Amino acid sequence: MLDSRIDQRFKRTWDFFLANVEGLLLGTLVVLVGSIFVIPAPWLALNLLQEVLECSRSGRRVRWQAAYERKGNFLRSWGIALAMGIPIAIGFMLLIVPGVLLWLYWFHAPMLVADGRRVGDALSESGRIFRARSDWASYFLNWLVLAVLWGVAGLTAFAVILTLPLTLAYLALCYTDETGPVSLTALPKREIVV
Repeated sequence: MLDSRIDQRFKRTWDFFLANVEGLLLGTLVVLVGSIFVIPAPWLALNLLQEVLECSRSGRRVRWQAAYERKGNFLRSWGIALAMGIPIAIGFMLLIVPGVLLWLYWFHAPMLVADGRRVGDALSESGRIFRARSDWASYFLNWLVLAVLWGVAGLTAFAVILTLPLTLAYLALCYTDETGPVSLTALPKREIVV
């Protein structure tokens, strides 16, 4: 359950970061190199986010190679980047508050896409999760943590190398705290033919 115990979640984020520091930092460097070329940037970031989510659930170490190995995420990554980015950017241009509200409404959407949902389903499910909760203030407090991390990332290039993996780990922990430690996506049925 997503709540306002930010200090405990951030401590868990920091512990996850320290346990996976080399994989997270190398994966972040892959994402940053991809950002130079623009086109692969959302794909690399979603791949790393998916790896962080899987590792936070299973306890295994983060593999930095996962940032470029998952080829099936390319269209979904651009879909979520555009479907969230354009409305949120327009919302920020309209007195900031609409942008923040949209961001809170779609807080879990990137994690739902990383968890295997289609973009439209992820956006609607994220909104459903937000509406089902009466304490939107906890979403806002967790969003503020991410906003502070992004603000620090804007200071120097070195700060981005540290804040991107912290942001991804914090997002993954917010998501698993809200939805539970197992995937919400239905696994395909396997049939045994005799």
